[in-house]
Order: sequence, then C-alpha cells, then structure tokens
Amino acid sequence: MPKLLRLLIVFSIISLLLSGCIAKKKNNANDKPVTQQTKTVTLYFMDNNGKQLVPEERQIASDKNLFESIVKQIIAGPEEPGILPVISRDAGEDILESADWYDTNGVMVKFREEAKQYLDKSPAFIQAIVLSLTQVKDVEKVAIEVNNKPYDDGHNGIYVRTIKTGPVYVSKTRQEYLKKLAEDGKGEWLYDPVEVARKESGAFGFLPDDEYVLVSKKNHLGSNDIGEAYVNVKHEGKQYTIQLYQPFGPGEKSIWILNHISKKVTPIPESDPKAGEAFIYGRVKSVDPAKRLIVIEREYVDSPDIRIKAGPEIYVLPDAIIHYQEKVGASISGYVYDEYDVELKDIKVGDELGIIITKDKKARAIIISSRQ
Repeated sequence: MPKLLRLLIVFSIISLLLSGCIAKKKNNANDKPVTQQTKTVTLYFMDNNGKQLVPEERQIASDKNLFESIVKQIIAGPEEPGILPVISRDAGEDILESADWYDTNGVMVKFREEAKQYLDKSPAFIQAIVLSLTQVKDVEKVAIEVNNKPYDDGHNGIYVRTIKTGPVYVSKTRQEYLKKLAEDGKGEWLYDPVEVARKESGAFGFLPDDEYVLVSKKNHLGSNDIGEAYVNVKHEGKQYTIQLYQPFGPGEKSIWILNHISKKVTPIPESDPKAGEAFIYGRVKSVDPAKRLIVIEREYVDSPDIRIKAGPEIYVLPDAIIHYQEKVGASISGYVYDEYDVELKDIKVGDELGIIITKDKKARAIIISSRQ
C-alpha cells in the first residue's frame, strides 16, 4: 500500500474518533444540563421618601454561602425602580469579610475596617441586613463585627428583629410601581389586604409565617369613602393591628398599601357595680391556661376592694379582654405606659393584676402591671 494512502487512512480514522468524542460530549452536555440552585429571598432597601425600608424579592444562588450572598446583594443595591440603596454604591462587596452561623440561631457578619465609615453613616444598612437575614429559617439574631470587634458596644454587636409601630409612608412612585405590577398580572396579591400585610410588613419586623387575620374590609364600588381594611397580626405572642387603604379608590381590582401599624388594644368597658361587677387586685400564685383558672393572693389590704369576697381561684371567661401595661418611659406627672392585648398564657406567676369580675366572680377583663 502506498505510503500516502496509508497516511490518509490513519488520518481519516483519527478524525472519525475525534468527531465521535466531541459529539458524545455534546450529547452528554445536552442530556444533563448544569443548573444553578437558587432560593427566593426578601431583601430590604430604602423607599425614595427616605423614611422607611421596603422589601424586594430576589433569586439568589443557594449552592453558595447564602448569608454572604444576601449581604452582598444588599450592598449591590436594588433592582426595582423607584427605591434607593441603603449604603453608598461605592462601598463595594469587598468590605464584607464573611457571613456564617456562629451558633444554632445566630449569624455572624464580619466586615473589614473600611466598612465602619459606611455603617456609621447608614443605620438603615444594619436594619436591612438584620431584616433580610432573620427571614431565613432558624435565624433569630445577627452579630455584626468590624475588624473582629462588635460594631456597636451598646448592643454588644447583637441585633434582633423588632416591631416598628406608627404611620407608614408609601411614596407615590412606589404606589404607581405596585399598581402597574398588579395590572401586569405580576402582583395579584396586591388585591388582597392580608397578603399585602404579610409581604409588605416585613420592613416593620413581622414575618411571613406570623398569624394574619382579616378583621374588616370596606371597598365597595361606588362608595365615596376610600377603601379601608384592618388585619390583626400575632407575632411572638403579641398582637398588632395593621391598617391598609386603597390609594387608587375602592374596588376588588384596586391595590392595597399599608397605612398604620399599632399594638392591638381592645377597649375594656368600665366595671358596672349595678350589674354586680367589681374591680379587685391580686398577685398571681399560679395559672392554668387549659382550665382558664388563675389563683391569686389579694393585694392592697387597706383598699376597699379587699372587702369584696372573691378568689383565690378565679375563672377567666373565654372572651375576657387581657391587657399588658408596659412601662415605656417617664414624665413630670409620672411613668408613661403602653397598653396592648395579650393572652391568658402570657400571665406569669408573680404578676400583679387588676381584675374586673362579674357578679359570678369570673374575670371578664384583666390588666397585667408592668414587670419592670
């Protein structure tokens, strides 16, 4: 066989083998495409009114360090139009050293020394980190260090979610954005006040898996009044009320936005002596929530209420209103209190109670004095 022919045959065989290998690699690549694992997380940025944080959902790679990815995405800034970053865009993700578990329910976020100037200028940056990380399952607290030292000695560098009450200011720009989102079919939840409360109240400390219950809704077409709704939220045993309204008028296809957040306070009607009711004081010796029974030791022996025969065992009516009276400050005239609804199980041994009892000596209302 001529030498040239042998070379051509060998070259042809090698070419066929190579093309087969290449084809096989392509087929394998097509058969088993490599997909990146992602997780939907809620990040927080500043509304353009500059007064409060707002949520933004984002897909983040979950096959990497999720906590580091979240912090880096916050540093990178928002994608949604009309909202602002919580830290100067020139900071760069290099200011972050690491973010990872440091105990069973806490995440440690470590920053390099150059991050301090940004942290000092932007308390909202810390709030955004804490709110974003504590929405991840099992994360209850965030420790923040700069150059291996707690950032804030006042908190010892430890931050937790806190509920923020008061008026909510949603900018016109964000209102228009949310309206368009709903109209484009990407935000049907904006037509449901309970879902709006669930998704939008995270910026004020609530969690998606808190208990949300619609109390009332008024949004009839043709009404001269603006649509209004109230949603009760139970968070860590405490109850709150979220007021919402419809900025673009009432109707089933008109969006809801948050308007005000307050601790839930059910008014307690005053005791009615003519109906046999009385007001007594007592210190809790024991409590049995299942049987709805409290055992009290009567207080203030020099008070007229001690003459009322009641106790030591008091049955708490199923519809009894129970308030906790929390000491929140002081003024010239005395202490300042914040009063809000709690449940029977929140009564503790040693608590001082003011109790309105019926003629049958059953409690229809209880006020727990501040433990501070």
